[in-house]
Amino acid sequence: MKFSYSFLKKLVPKIKSKKDLIDKINLRAFEVEDLGKDTLDVKLPPNRFSDAIGHLGLATEISAIYGKNYKLPITNYQLQKINIKAPFEVKIKDKNLCPRYATQYFENIEVKPSPKWMQEILISCGLKPINNVVDIMNYTMLEIGQPLHAFDYDKMEGEKRGLTRKQIIVRRAKKGERITTLDSQTFELDENTLVIAGSQKLLAIAGIKGGKKAEVNENTKRIIVEAANFNSANIYKSSRKLGLITDASLRFSRNLSPELVGFGLNRAAQLLEKIAKADNGAIIDIYPQKPRKKIVGLNIDWLNKFIGCDFTVIEAKFYLDRLGFKIVFAKSAKGEKSFINKKASDFFVEVPILRQDIESQEDLAEEITRLYGYNDLPSVAPRIHLKPLGSDSSENAIFKDKVRRILASMGADEILSYSFISENEGNNFGVDNLMELANPVSKEFCYLRPSLESGLIKSISDNFRFFDVVRVFEIGNVFSKIDKEKLMLGLAFGSKTKEMFFELKGVIDRFLKSIGIVDYLFVPENNELKIKSNGKTIGRLVKINDKNHISLAEMNLNDLLLMAIEENEYRPLSKFPSIMRDLSISIDKEKRIGEIMNSIQQSDLKFISDVDLIDEYENEGIGKNKLSLTFRIVFQAKDRTLTDDEANKMMGKIINELKNRFKAEIR
Repeated sequence: MKFSYSFLKKLVPKIKSKKDLIDKINLRAFEVEDLGKDTLDVKLPPNRFSDAIGHLGLATEISAIYGKNYKLPITNYQLQKINIKAPFEVKIKDKNLCPRYATQYFENIEVKPSPKWMQEILISCGLKPINNVVDIMNYTMLEIGQPLHAFDYDKMEGEKRGLTRKQIIVRRAKKGERITTLDSQTFELDENTLVIAGSQKLLAIAGIKGGKKAEVNENTKRIIVEAANFNSANIYKSSRKLGLITDASLRFSRNLSPELVGFGLNRAAQLLEKIAKADNGAIIDIYPQKPRKKIVGLNIDWLNKFIGCDFTVIEAKFYLDRLGFKIVFAKSAKGEKSFINKKASDFFVEVPILRQDIESQEDLAEEITRLYGYNDLPSVAPRIHLKPLGSDSSENAIFKDKVRRILASMGADEILSYSFISENEGNNFGVDNLMELANPVSKEFCYLRPSLESGLIKSISDNFRFFDVVRVFEIGNVFSKIDKEKLMLGLAFGSKTKEMFFELKGVIDRFLKSIGIVDYLFVPENNELKIKSNGKTIGRLVKINDKNHISLAEMNLNDLLLMAIEENEYRPLSKFPSIMRDLSISIDKEKRIGEIMNSIQQSDLKFISDVDLIDEYENEGIGKNKLSLTFRIVFQAKDRTLTDDEANKMMGKIINELKNRFKAEIR
């Protein structure tokens, strides 16, 4: 937000120079940029708009930084009640969207150009002077932080024709209702937009822009000034939807304190009386729920441990005093109150009414620390507990690093994609099992991803602009209501010209063996290959896009880690010899070799220790659709030497299984 340096200098004469001010604010409060001439750009965080968006609020910060308590003139701007019956009435139809609404009537206005000093401040802050009434509204907003608006009383509608009593109604717009704003733009509104209306016509879009109907001009003699507080979320959504972002909407969108309303209206009244020769009239202030005083406790021992200093209660009080905090100490043993004790440990702080960002002792610690100076904090080496390499907590990290090295050596590049997916992507997975974000940034990021698939495919599509063949992998967490959170490995290969499915299958085969997993199968299931080991599904392999030849695989990395550890366990060599038998068969080409090997292995889990495919070829002499395969089967017992008869019986069992299940011909 833009601020006038000369105005700040007037409020805090202790300021030495513009450069000195910028340096000090940057170090102890907010980021500031010099825009040249008289203008400063102060980047306020949203939670500090309520107390620091006006020049008086920022002056409090500056005065505290320069080591001086600053008594705000805002304390003289308390709203004064005037016991005159108002020639208008106010109705609030939606109190949730308007916590406070105050108005004041003025007459005998002299509309003319505003004073030069006021115009200069407005121009420094990026506002255009119009006339003294409008300029006073804008100047008060810059000084106090509270946006205001003036309506021409004589252009407003009465309750009924012939009555002079005017109406101001704060309500939601009707669907399709239209308004022409001060800059001659016409907007069609919906039921979610809050408006200020007369008995029939709209007067303003609440918190955003005034309307043409009750515009103040050189002929205006009587006005009603509005100072209100609106729901920040509603103003933010409405201004973005309408594409109408104003100084007022920027302020209201940051959750201003309702207390600013009274300060702003009273200050505007002072200026109207002085500059526009106005006669102050009746005030209506609807404020059903006033905030209570906020008291926050602070423990000095905790504070020193938290920030690494050695403050006393007196020193902590010194910094908080400068920012307007009131210190309230606990009662002593004699019942004394508000005493200062150097040995005190706990005390309580009353938070300034506009500081809506202060909620805990951590917030108070930040206030004390930034005024003390972050650069002045003592530098101490941190004390942390380090776990030795190879402990349980590091096994996963070591394994992931090994996976990265192996896949990179095979020509794949690692990517990192968002953990969020859009509503459309969520529909592809079925939303019933998806974990939805409570407060998503947009519809593009409303669910946690249940799979790495979206990010991998997007990466391949994006990289097709530069490469004909793309090989990528990702290690990341996926989320679902059933499994909660899993660590997964995803691989995706894509090519503009050639099939990548079998290349990816070969890479997975090499990868699993590289990490020490040799007992696994590719089993066809639901138009994809399931990767199984020890009867458990550890991943999948599937074709995603035939046009661009994209194939994708996903594997559970935690399962792989456990299996890799189990596969590499020490097992002593058997004391008893093994028996090897070769089996040659002829089968249809459509049959899966993995299924045949699994069937052989499952025929006798006790004595078959290994099954390997040692030969594979096509022989035209046995038919065009036939394939010849030779398997080597190893039989071995742990407790004795197997006999040839036992091996022959097991071979007979295997042959019968292959004949019945796969229509195999024994050669």
